[in-house]
Amino acid sequence: MQSGMFRCAVASAMFVISLGCEIAEAADPGFYVGAAGGRSEQSLDKKAGVGPVPPVADATFTPVFVVGRDPVAGIIVGNPGAPIFSPVPVVAVYRLAELTADETDVGWNFSLGYRVNKYLAAELAYVDSGEASLVEHYRWNPSLPPVSDVSEITRSYSVTSRGPALSVLGSLPLGSQWEVFLRGGVLFAKQEVETRVNSVGGTVAPGAQIDRDFSDEVVTVGAGVQWAFLPRWTARLEYQRTDDLQSNEIMGESHIDQASLSVLFGL
Repeated sequence: MQSGMFRCAVASAMFVISLGCEIAEAADPGFYVGAAGGRSEQSLDKKAGVGPVPPVADATFTPVFVVGRDPVAGIIVGNPGAPIFSPVPVVAVYRLAELTADETDVGWNFSLGYRVNKYLAAELAYVDSGEASLVEHYRWNPSLPPVSDVSEITRSYSVTSRGPALSVLGSLPLGSQWEVFLRGGVLFAKQEVETRVNSVGGTVAPGAQIDRDFSDEVVTVGAGVQWAFLPRWTARLEYQRTDDLQSNEIMGESHIDQASLSVLFGL
């Protein structure tokens, strides 16, 4: 009985040692693939709001909007001679009553990496940061007599950000299975922006929905920890953030924060 238990203990010890050696070999140079998913947040510039969009049509006239972000200025109708962004405060026909933003979504990425040594690796990934949106609700200024059937106007945009990313990882091993790392790289982002105008009491003019694509290259940085839990298999927990994506005629600057859990497989 004791001999059998001894042989079983020796076999178990040999298996653990062998597994540890195989896991340690996972840090050797070579290619690996990975997939990640997690919480993505695109922080939108709420002060910039929704950029110029086509007007709302009324039964009797077509309003021309002048957008003001201060408490006095607002959306002006029937003033075709005014610039899109008026520097002069005016009495608002429609005033901003509510602004809402949905900035979080599920983000994911697929990656191909090459480990140079236990301290250095390079990765090429395709990143999808999900969708974010901003909505402005305008209501008729109650201090003015109504001259239109349009009582409320909603202006909104939604944006999805995705694209390839190239980065370098510097790692610090914490034993045979654990390590911490820092990431630095570039995200080649494509932003698909869709903007709409809706109204209560009137109809939306033709072309009141616009779809535009914008491209930008931004620095991305990250940090995390990873665990080699099986030969060739590694789990990674990471936080990443991008630099500001440039503004355009629809939306202001934004940046992306992402917390993700990924699984890597050594080839």
